Amino acid sequence: MDMELISTVVAGPPNAPITKSLSLDLERRGFIVYVTVDSIEEEQVIQDMKRLDLRPLYLGVGDRRSTQEAMEHFSNLLQSPHHAFVGASPHQLEFAGLVVVPDLIYPSGPTETISPELWSDALNAKVLGSVATTQAFLPTICKSKARVLILTPSIISSLRPAFHGVESAVIGALEGFTTSLRRELGTLDINVCHLKLGTFDNGSVAGRQAMATTVHTRLVEWSSSARALFARNFINQAQPSSTQGGKARGTSVRALHAAVFDALTVRRPGHVVRVGRGSLAYDIVGKWMPSGLVSWMMGNHNVDVEEVQQPTMEDSVHWEKVERV
Repeated sequence: MDMELISTVVAGPPNAPITKSLSLDLERRGFIVYVTVDSIEEEQVIQDMKRLDLRPLYLGVGDRRSTQEAMEHFSNLLQSPHHAFVGASPHQLEFAGLVVVPDLIYPSGPTETISPELWSDALNAKVLGSVATTQAFLPTICKSKARVLILTPSIISSLRPAFHGVESAVIGALEGFTTSLRRELGTLDINVCHLKLGTFDNGSVAGRQAMATTVHTRLVEWSSSARALFARNFINQAQPSSTQGGKARGTSVRALHAAVFDALTVRRPGHVVRVGRGSLAYDIVGKWMPSGLVSWMMGNHNVDVEEVQQPTMEDSVHWEKVERV
């Protein structure tokens, strides 16, 4: 009688610390891990890890024919016998689940400084990309009774602070999609789990930093009026103590590894799993604390538009020095 090996697919940027970390941990736990790639360069990233059971899976979701061919290839992998080594008994490959990890880097800044191109890139890569990837695997997921895990950062989306419109909009869309998908697949007794992430101490994976990262727009590139109206509040809010817990350490990344493993293997995983420092606390704050108090906590103060002085050349030099600091 054939034995079974367990496989999973991790769909996320191969170069991202969280994708690497989760893929390597699942491989160490005995999974055969396929990481989605859409270029030769990304495929090389996976091959450079030199792990026998960590394998690239080409998936170009922008091309329907390419996507169909990739899914046929993956379906054939599941149906073909696998040998752990020469002469070993054949093993049937069982599909445990799809782990969707959208790119966790978001632009931040006043809405007028975020270009339409940045908005389009974020929505296409993180929302449409995640939806298209999930759609591609759904027939196989339904056939195999596999699970769907969708991971998103939670602190910014819980507080919805000023200057973070892109992340708030993207995570809101992904949360809505995940909830609807859970109810849809629940009729087939297929589990969909949403993992809401706080901050982590990544250790050797990427240094001590939060998994979720924002890329601040450069103050000196803002219009003079935007600097006059928003710069001070933006600087105040960007201080490390605002949303990332200052210099406090994040949760060990092992907690994330364990949460993903449990969501793939336990009998009844939770619909929503919060993991990482601040994932629960900020969710409570965002839901129950008055918005004005949240804004004050983030370091925002009212600006009297009529009292804002006309910016000068010295003002630009000042903010350039602040940015460097």
